[in-house]
Amino acid sequence: MSSEELDHLRSENAELRRRVEVVQAEIDELRAQSLQRRNEVRQLVADLPTVVSRRSVLREMVREGANHPDKVGVFGRALRKLGRGPRKAWRLLTRSQ
Repeated sequence: MSSEELDHLRSENAELRRRVEVVQAEIDELRAQSLQRRNEVRQLVADLPTVVSRRSVLREMVREGANHPDKVGVFGRALRKLGRGPRKAWRLLTRSQ
């Protein structure tokens, strides 16, 4: 190998190492942001009431759906979700056997 090729490979290697360091710094920053959001979510969950009745949850969902600007979209998603229920129940029953 000529010294010119070695110099080229060394410079390419240095550039790749620099890129890896930049990406590693970005990953560390994203990881720190993720941990911060996780802690915020945990704090929100800790502040929620521990027991909520199904009836109050359903009542709140209906009230929010009635006041939602995209009522047709909310209704469609609700129907699709209800339609998936029997299929999921069947899957759960047949897997346990």
